[in-house]
Amino acid sequence: MVDRRSSVVDGWWDGGGTVYEVFTEAWAKAWCQALNGDAQYANAARQWEGALLLKMTPDPAYGIETPRAVWADLWHGRCREARVAREGDEAGADYVLEGPAAVWYDLLTGRSNPLAAILRGQLRLTKGNLMRLLPFTRAARLLVEHAVAIGTRFPKSPDPNP
Repeated sequence: MVDRRSSVVDGWWDGGGTVYEVFTEAWAKAWCQALNGDAQYANAARQWEGALLLKMTPDPAYGIETPRAVWADLWHGRCREARVAREGDEAGADYVLEGPAAVWYDLLTGRSNPLAAILRGQLRLTKGNLMRLLPFTRAARLLVEHAVAIGTRFPKSPDPNP
């Protein structure tokens, strides 16, 4: 289990190694590599087929001045590619999860989980079928845990005690 609260703060991470700014090219590549190194993820996502786009709306309190999005090609428990989203990626993605920076921050600090955020309407599935995602709740949890484990940070943290 990843210690989420110690991983995402204002430029500080006590887990050692490199820290990647959230939803950047380096972050996406490190996330993909982490997923591919995990047999638990491979098993939990072995039936998953399709591209996923994660989209963050701006919030200056978190240092996110413009929208950010990451596209990942996930296929039968493997991340074939992950990168900053390009024009056309949203239209081509099978699933799009969108939310404000504050919600992504909460997910990446362990204060929330993806399914709970979706059910509360904090994170919106703007493309794709929620019922088709339900069998992959364990895989979704591992997607988030790996995003934290790689050393994720936001440009700013409004939380004085993350």
